[in-house]
Amino acid sequence: MYLNLKMLLVMAPVTLLLACGKQQASRDDVHSDLIKSISLASESETFVRYLRQHRSTYYFASGYLNDLLNEVNRTAKELSNLNASPDLMDALNVDRVQLSLLAVQIDNVDRHLQQADVLAASEDQIRKIRMSLVQANSSL
Repeated sequence: MYLNLKMLLVMAPVTLLLACGKQQASRDDVHSDLIKSISLASESETFVRYLRQHRSTYYFASGYLNDLLNEVNRTAKELSNLNASPDLMDALNVDRVQLSLLAVQIDNVDRHLQQADVLAASEDQIRKIRMSLVQANSSL
């Protein structure tokens, strides 16, 4: 009896620690996360195109980009807490990397709102990010 209680006291914190670790992602979870990332990339690409057409005020654009960047970073943080089986890990890693690249591009756009050449280059990079995510999604 004393040994079982001792074992319980040792195993309880270990079990709790393991339960608080990374969550195992299913194929549906990874697919859903990729769809969300594709959506964020599409929204970013569309908004940069909108900016290139001079269809936004500076303050609206800056606020919108800040909100978009916060959502990309929140999504990336959620992905960092996921783990997946080896056959899903490649797609999950693509998602993580592409979201990091998307965050960089959104920040770049926000810092260069008035520079048409930077906006054009960022739109092109965001399109490539979106296409990488679409390709990763189609590989599932």
